Amino acid sequence: MENINKILVVTLSNIGDVVLTFPVIGALRENFKDATLDVVAGPRAAELFEDDPRIGKLYVYHKSAPPVSKIKLLACLRRNRYDLLIDLRNSLFGFFVGARFCNKQAKGRAGEVCHKIDEHLAKIRELGITAGGVPYPVWIGRDDSEKASILLKAKGILGDEKFICVSPGAKSHIKRWREDGFAEACDMLIDAFKVKVVFVGDSSDKEICERVLSKMRNYAVSVAGLTNLRELAWIIKRSLMIVTNDSAPLHIAGSVGTPAVAVFGPTDPRKYGPRAGAAVFKELHCSPCETALCRYNLECMKAVSADEVFDAAKKILDERK
Repeated sequence: MENINKILVVTLSNIGDVVLTFPVIGALRENFKDATLDVVAGPRAAELFEDDPRIGKLYVYHKSAPPVSKIKLLACLRRNRYDLLIDLRNSLFGFFVGARFCNKQAKGRAGEVCHKIDEHLAKIRELGITAGGVPYPVWIGRDDSEKASILLKAKGILGDEKFICVSPGAKSHIKRWREDGFAEACDMLIDAFKVKVVFVGDSSDKEICERVLSKMRNYAVSVAGLTNLRELAWIIKRSLMIVTNDSAPLHIAGSVGTPAVAVFGPTDPRKYGPRAGAAVFKELHCSPCETALCRYNLECMKAVSADEVFDAAKKILDERK
C-alpha cells in the first residue's frame, strides 16, 4: 500500500467503545507516520480527540441528525479525497466517501470469540497493514494534568501520594455491581493497604459514588462529575489500579496502562475484559447473556463477593506498592 497521505478513521459512539479502537489509530500512525489522520466520532466521545496533536481534523457524527446534515458531512469527507478509510462502524461511510482503499465490513466467524481490540485490529490487518501492540493512550494535555492535580490536592491527595480509583457506575444499570459490594471491598483495601480511595466517573455517576461512600466505614473521596475525560484519564493513570464495572473508566485505564479489577456479568470478559489486571465474574447458566434486560434478577452480578474482588486487587497491589 503506497502513497497513503490522507487517512480517515470512522470510529464509534460510546466512550469505552471508542477507547478500544485506539490501538487501530496507533497502528496507522506507526505505519503511515507522515500521513494526515482525520477522525469521525460520536458526540459523547469527541472530547477524547479534541486538542490531540496526533489527529488532523475531528468530525462529529450525530446518529440522530437530520438527513441533510448527514449528507453535508459525507459530501465534505468525499471532497477530502482520502487515500485510506478505516470504518470501525461497519457502516456505509466507505461507499459514500470513496477512498482509494477501505476495509471490508467485518463478519465474525460463528462461535469465534476474541477481544474487541483484536477484532478492530483485524480490520486493518486484512489490508496488509502491520498491527502490533503499538501504544496509543488517551491524549492528556498539560492543562488537563494541572487541573486534575489541583483537584486531587483539593481532595487531600498530595504530591506522589498513592491511591486507587474506584468506578461503581456504568451507562447500563445491569452492568453495575452491588453498591454494598464496592463499599465492602474498598474498606477491605483501605484496612489492608492503608491506601487512599478516589471514586471517579462522570456527572451521571456522582450519585452512585456518594451512595457507596455513605456505606463505607473508612474515609474516601469522590471526583465524579468534576473532570473532563482527559483529566479523568490522568487521575486513572496516576493511580495504582482501578476497581470498576465494565464501563468507560475500565477501557481508559487500559489505554493509559493502569491495571484494573473489573466486575463482569451480562457482558463477556473475553471481549471487553482488562488486558492488565483481572476480570471477576461468575459463570452461571445465563451469563454472559449480552442482552439489555435481565430475566434473572442480576444473579450474575449479585453472586460476585467482595472477597473475590479484594483478592484480585490484592494481587495487583502486592506487586505495585
